[in-house]
Formats: sequence, C-alpha cells, structure tokens
Amino acid sequence: MLETLNNLLQTYGYVAVFISIFLESTGLPFPGESILIAAGIMAGHGELNIWGVVGAAWFGGTMGDNLGYYIGHRFGRRFVARYGSRFGITPQKFQMVEARFQKVGPPIVLIARFILILRQLAGFVSGTLRFPWWEFLLFNALGAALWSGAYGFGSYILGDRIDTYLHGSPWAYAAIAAVFLLFTATTILKFRKSAKSLAQAADSTDSSSEEGGKGGPSLG
Repeated sequence: MLETLNNLLQTYGYVAVFISIFLESTGLPFPGESILIAAGIMAGHGELNIWGVVGAAWFGGTMGDNLGYYIGHRFGRRFVARYGSRFGITPQKFQMVEARFQKVGPPIVLIARFILILRQLAGFVSGTLRFPWWEFLLFNALGAALWSGAYGFGSYILGDRIDTYLHGSPWAYAAIAAVFLLFTATTILKFRKSAKSLAQAADSTDSSSEEGGKGGPSLG
C-alpha cells in the first residue's frame, strides 16, 4: 500500500494529492488522508514542496465537497437510494451521518473533515439538508484548511524525525501503527454509537408520525 502511494506521488505529485482528496470528498472510497500523509513525509525528505502538498489537499477537499453539495442539493436522497450502494454508501450509513448533521447544523462541516465517514459525505449530506451554501462554503473551506495543514505539516515535521529516532526499527513502527489504529477505531466507534442513537430517535419520530397512515420512505 505504502509503496503504491509513493509510486503514485513520485509520478503525479501534487495532481495525485488533489485528485485523490477531491474524489474522496465527493463520497468515493479513495485514500485521500493516506495520500496526504505520504505526500507530507515525501516533502519532509525534499521530494515535494510542503506548501504545494497542503495547497493541493485544501483545494481538492474544498472543490470535492462543493461538488458533493451540488449533487446532494440537486438530486437529494433518491440519489443515495439508487446509486449509493455502488460507492459503499448504504441507506443506513447515510441516515447515521444525516442524523448527526441535523443535530449540529452547518458548523459540523468544520470538524467533519477529521472523521472518516463524515469526511466522505459532508458535502452531499449538507446539500440534501439544504444548508445555506455560503455557510457550508465557509465551514468547509476552514475545515479543509485545518485538516490539510494538520496532516500535511504534521507528517512533514514528524515523518523525518520519527524515521531518525526509530532507526528503521520495524517493532517501533508497528507499535506506533497500533496506537494510531486504536485511537482511530475508538473515535469511529464512539461516533457510530452516538449517531446510531440519533438515527433510532429519528426513526421513532417518523414511526409516530406515520400512525395516522401517512408517511414516506426515508430515502425517497
């Protein structure tokens, strides 16, 4: 995986950073975050310019989310019902994300960039919920700047130092990877638990409103 990312970056550079993050931000299953981290490390080794890496990541994230916003605003939930499963976006996953967005409102776009599931669907869900575009754009651009800066400059600064301090020890790298995976898994599980409770509450509300014989499909 790492070798593939390095080859991709060595061949296409900043274009690879932009395209991968752009596509991920529209909801497609692309490794945008991994590309950004790998590009930051390469910049630390002098193979890329860190400002170019961060700029490409910010631009790709902002533009990708805006395309997702347009699709969500234009086609709504029926797009998910018809095509979502082809891209790994199930109705259940969409409802889980939508419940969180409905509770918090447009400011959630700011932090969504740092959470895997939210990052992929932030633009689309914001569009289906009809968030005001200028508010979405503001939080989206700021969130993309914070995310690209944190991961880009973070990997740029720490990547070379970690390699120096660990002296290439595979056990040390494995330990760091384990800690990172544990932290990521814990964050995702907490989010899923919270979002699931919100979705269940929303379903209960929908069921109550349908007692009179009225109601429609959740993604129709």
